Amino acid sequence: MAPPAEARTAEDPTTFPAPELQGLASVLRLLAGTENLETLLGRLPSTPDPRLHVGYEEAAARLGIPEKWLRERIGTLPHRKMGRYVQFTAEDLKAISDMHFVGPSSDTASSKGSSATLTALRPSSRSRTRA
Repeated sequence: MAPPAEARTAEDPTTFPAPELQGLASVLRLLAGTENLETLLGRLPSTPDPRLHVGYEEAAARLGIPEKWLRERIGTLPHRKMGRYVQFTAEDLKAISDMHFVGPSSDTASSKGSSATLTALRPSSRSRTRA
């Protein structure tokens, strides 16, 4: 038995000629498929942080590093200082991340197939001798 006309229009986006109506149909399908508002809101993109500056704790969390690491190296990292308060902007955090970028080295790529370039391992002069 064929489904009623109303069911076909809700399921088949080709029956909506205008793009606005196709978008509306997609939103209605999304709303119908969620059990509660929290589930729906979890799918939406998050809004950016409106704060202009963040402190050590938030900067470390955004970079995914310990706060102590930032504090120990603050003299070599881009930041803002307002009196005794150290603050970071989004550009500062991007610059810190870019400062520590490590790309593949060119000599490891060329020596992958060559075992002749490997050096023999020798114990250091500081290692203990066995009795």
